[in-house]
Amino acid sequence: VFIHGALCISYSGQCLLSSLIGGRSGNRGYCAQPCRKKYRLYCDGKQIKTSGSYLLSPKDLNTTSCLGAIIEAGIESFKIEGRMKRPEYVAGVVRIYRRLIDRYMKDPAGYSVSEEEQETLTQLFNRGFTSGYFFENPRGKLMSRENPHNRGIPAGTVISYDRRNKQLRVKLSNSLRLGDGIMVENAETRPEDKGKIISSMYTEKGPVYSAGKGEVVEIPFDSRAPSGSTVYRTHDKKLMDSLKKESESGALRTKIPTYLTATIIPGNPARLEVNDSDSNVVTVESEYLVEKAEKLPTSKAQIEKQLTKLGNTLFEASELNIITEGDIFIPVGQLNDLRTKAVSQLEDLRILKWKRKPLENLQFPVPGEKKAEEIKETGKTTGSEKTGNMDEIKPQNLPEKPLLSVSVYSLEGLEGALAGGADCVYFGEGLFRKPKAAEKEKNFEGEEISGRGLDSIFESAALKTRAEGRKIYFNTPKIMKDSEIKHVEELLLRAEKFGADGVLVSNLGTFNLAKEKGMPCIADSPLNIYNGYTFALLLEKGAEIAVLSPELTLKEIKEVASYGPAECIVHGRLELMESEHCLAGGLLGKGGKQCSAPCSSGNFKLVDEKNYEFPLFMDYQCRTHLLNSRSLCMLEYVPSLIESGISSLRIETLGMDDAEEIKRITEKYRKAIDAYKTGDRAKEKCEDLGKGFTTGHYFRGVQ
Repeated sequence: VFIHGALCISYSGQCLLSSLIGGRSGNRGYCAQPCRKKYRLYCDGKQIKTSGSYLLSPKDLNTTSCLGAIIEAGIESFKIEGRMKRPEYVAGVVRIYRRLIDRYMKDPAGYSVSEEEQETLTQLFNRGFTSGYFFENPRGKLMSRENPHNRGIPAGTVISYDRRNKQLRVKLSNSLRLGDGIMVENAETRPEDKGKIISSMYTEKGPVYSAGKGEVVEIPFDSRAPSGSTVYRTHDKKLMDSLKKESESGALRTKIPTYLTATIIPGNPARLEVNDSDSNVVTVESEYLVEKAEKLPTSKAQIEKQLTKLGNTLFEASELNIITEGDIFIPVGQLNDLRTKAVSQLEDLRILKWKRKPLENLQFPVPGEKKAEEIKETGKTTGSEKTGNMDEIKPQNLPEKPLLSVSVYSLEGLEGALAGGADCVYFGEGLFRKPKAAEKEKNFEGEEISGRGLDSIFESAALKTRAEGRKIYFNTPKIMKDSEIKHVEELLLRAEKFGADGVLVSNLGTFNLAKEKGMPCIADSPLNIYNGYTFALLLEKGAEIAVLSPELTLKEIKEVASYGPAECIVHGRLELMESEHCLAGGLLGKGGKQCSAPCSSGNFKLVDEKNYEFPLFMDYQCRTHLLNSRSLCMLEYVPSLIESGISSLRIETLGMDDAEEIKRITEKYRKAIDAYKTGDRAKEKCEDLGKGFTTGHYFRGVQ
């Protein structure tokens, strides 16, 4: 589990915010952190006053105080954030947690965290600390809405600001020295410009290198700050220099004890056996034959000196046993070579034991194999011919007429999709909360929604769809905890009871559950299908069709789709993230452990600094779903999508309240698909549906 560092507001692997806004994928490790930007919250068109503007910026995780409980829970591996961090930060944080883990394991009852250790962690980097969701839902306490940057530790208070000389007068509550970084609260500048490296500092005695607690100093600072503002030390030069020196010298590493046996007998190769504390053993021999000493023999002390020089390696020599016969001579260089080879082999052996073994008997079809087999068996074609070359997809083997699927979240939406000509409907009633003003509704556990039971709603949806001769799949939640499995099982029972064609699944747990119950399923886009291997594996394990990641380009889709039946989302607002944190509840809730469900009071949206509007939806597990500010539209590119080998095009209607709008959009895509079949290239264009659309990543790709 993750125990320290920056938290993502989104569930891992379920964030498209960075990629769709800036072309850098958080799912691929290149997040541009748009969640650390300013946003405004609106409800039914009215701005809500919030404490701070950084509404998607969480505090940093710190589990030092509850580390023992996490260990006792049976966790076998701890993860500390180190990506895109300075080596000094990584060294300092890892060192402290190493000490704390060892301290707890040695004496659980006596476990404690010193003030110095906590201060060091705070100094290295913090946006304020939280223990996250380990013990309870922190609600609003999770967030760092006032400041998304490093706070450091308090170092003093502003007494006054000299406008003419542009100097801050500060009374120190902690030490400062030249080279330290500071950030001044309430400084009249942008948050990212509130920081400064101290290059000069003065007391009443004149220029000083450092000053301590209680002293008053003057520091050059370009921006005015009100009296009483807190000055934070965000960079401790002495601490960072110390960590840099120790990390570069290897002093921070925990050494692995080794036990050496050297056999050095005249007329034979020198032999060195090295055992480590984990029972790994390596033995190396020299090509050089040990000589009998004629003048100056090599002493055991000299041998020990060379063989135990383990320097900056991972090892330390705990014991050395030397076996010799008579006076021997061996050059120092030969002893060094022997030691170097042994250490290198021991490192390789330790690494090899930690590597996972490759899966056995797992075979993937070559591109087009599944589709080629289908053509052979049925005489029909739904994909590309097996050529072995993904660039050689022959037009005659493309889908004659791909399916048109529509995701809907109400009976009215379902009726609109069917009237518009959808071949397949994904029905997601009950997945999201609706404003109380809309209609009476309660929860996902089977109580009434719109005055009718969920059973009757799902039954009606199945009957309406079958009456039209179309297919219907019941949509399942993207996130499923063990405590929520019961609700998913009930949904699978409804699918079986009412004769649905299957379910749409977004995680491997639900996928496996559906498989165990013999329920046909479609693997949805949150499974992050980026490549042919993932795609082929899901099909091999029983998925009827797989929905490709929205981060793929049209060219990449062409390659992956050659493995089998693939679906792409071509229209609608893409879900940018799903978060365990209820944004509306965290800001507007009455406090306490029980949420007052303020999210049901109206329609919410976030507005960024460029005035782009991002709709917010909440579900019955109090999770937040953030939608894109622009709707995806690939209407005029339907021919290119079909020629890429796609078997199904999907319209996503989350955020569309009007059944007539759903019908109109579905009709447009229906016409475009039908026109391709007849050879009449459709004249349908996105501008026929409105303005402000995006083509997502289909043409621009993602980093």
